[in-house]
Amino acid sequence: MPGSEHQWRIERWMTADAVTRVLCALGALDGPKERVDVRFVGGAVRNTVMGLPVGEIDLATPEIPTKVIYRLDSAGLKAVPTGLDHGTVLALAAGETFEITTLRRDTACDGRHAAVEFTTDWHEDARRRDFTINAMSLRPDGMLFDDHGGVEDAKAGRVGFVGAPVDRIQEDYLRILRLFRFYAWYGRAPLDAPTLAACRAHADGLARLSGERIKQELAKLLLAPTPLEALALMVDAGVLARIVTGAGDLRAIKRLVAIEQDERQREPDWLRRLAAILPPAADADEIADSLRLSNADRERLAALTKVEPVLDEHADPLRLRRALYRIGAPLLTDRLLLAWSRANDGEHAAPWRALLAASAAWVPKVLPVAGADVLALGVKSGPAVGRLLAAVEEWWIGASFEPCREGTLAHLERLVNQAGAQAPEH
Repeated sequence: MPGSEHQWRIERWMTADAVTRVLCALGALDGPKERVDVRFVGGAVRNTVMGLPVGEIDLATPEIPTKVIYRLDSAGLKAVPTGLDHGTVLALAAGETFEITTLRRDTACDGRHAAVEFTTDWHEDARRRDFTINAMSLRPDGMLFDDHGGVEDAKAGRVGFVGAPVDRIQEDYLRILRLFRFYAWYGRAPLDAPTLAACRAHADGLARLSGERIKQELAKLLLAPTPLEALALMVDAGVLARIVTGAGDLRAIKRLVAIEQDERQREPDWLRRLAAILPPAADADEIADSLRLSNADRERLAALTKVEPVLDEHADPLRLRRALYRIGAPLLTDRLLLAWSRANDGEHAAPWRALLAASAAWVPKVLPVAGADVLALGVKSGPAVGRLLAAVEEWWIGASFEPCREGTLAHLERLVNQAGAQAPEH
């Protein structure tokens, strides 16, 4: 019911030192005649109602941004005007950051950006929010305001739009991805048919989004403990293939999530899970371009999706040592998990666990000889130096990295002598 109010308890996070300093600066804790109606909004309120830990704390105020900045400056707090046109100011207090936004109402929307006007009406501000669970506000005295049934939906694990789904989506197509992301994290009740139908009907609008924003939403979704149902709904609605070319087969990620949960030590990794939803012949560079991945993430995705053979559960010790030495334990662990998730006999866990344990116990090794040692044996600078180093390195790996510098140098000298004996005379 619009205008619904609930007396909520005052939570511990609401009275933390940094929070109190910001509230005082904004005039929320002054005497009754001067008190400004500042409220907590967004994720802090949602998580409180759902009984989940509170992370970032956002606030809203009816005062315009310039007044907010003045108040913060006067209280000795740093103010960062991150989006004055949209009424957003960051406040820094006791090492924490708080986003403070002036109440707004939309005046025009183009499917991605909205033109806004400031308002003092909390109901107008709530109407422009995306989901009912994000449209609640909480006053510092514990009074909770809920215009759109957010409390009931939060307790039921129901993720739904404020008002008509089509209207909310056409205002900002990013809300399609946010819907599935929030469902992956908070959903327990099924998404309703009109909501899914609206996503399916307007999935083409996702082409208007930037790769950076798509990547942000996709990464957060894939980090959910169990994103499988959300991903399946995205496939059914024609959404997943529009943001990740070729994605649609969820069998590998289903096994991967089960493996991660069974191992209990495997934290979700969004790039590893992304690799699990890609087809075997996926073009990693194309996907990296479309999602605007950083150079580090681009290189890692390419390494995770290489078609070249990877270790399987039948790998012998030499192959394992060689792989650990060549690519390192972190990447090998990722590739083992992906290979296990795609194995036809994936239920046979013991061999895979043995390989993962060996990877976890790996200590990086350094070849005890270098190019300078080859040159010191009379070999001229050139390709021959690299060939000899590669040969002695392979011998050293085969010997379980046990030969010390003296033994490795002796073997290198034998290889140099053999190469010299085989060299043609001129």
